[in-house]
Amino acid sequence: MQSTRRGVMLTMGGAVAAILASRLDSSTAEGQLHPTPQPLPSPNAPTNMNAPVQLGQQDIPLRGPGNPIPPATWNEIKADAQKLYQMAAGFATQVDNTNVAQMLPLSLLREAHEIEKLAKHIQSRMKS
Repeated sequence: MQSTRRGVMLTMGGAVAAILASRLDSSTAEGQLHPTPQPLPSPNAPTNMNAPVQLGQQDIPLRGPGNPIPPATWNEIKADAQKLYQMAAGFATQVDNTNVAQMLPLSLLREAHEIEKLAKHIQSRMKS
């Protein structure tokens, strides 16, 4: 009688193991056991993936054919750009003539600040 009990218990254990194995196989096939995590969208990602990096993050008004820059404004921008070029060239020669062993002259810092102000002024004129 023990051989029958043993046989029944082995058969039941095998059946339970087969059922559990089939459930485990079907759950991993469906991805229920360990689902793969999905990445969250970055809050810093540009809304337009085809736009250049800086253009997607700033509200820079783009001029179209219906909104051209007036000729007087364009002439002022060109004159300011020429002045910026001359200031930058003069600044470069002053930097080349400066002795590195000594302290940096305050006049160079002031001129660099003026160049930066003029560049920002040109940029704001082109945006508006």
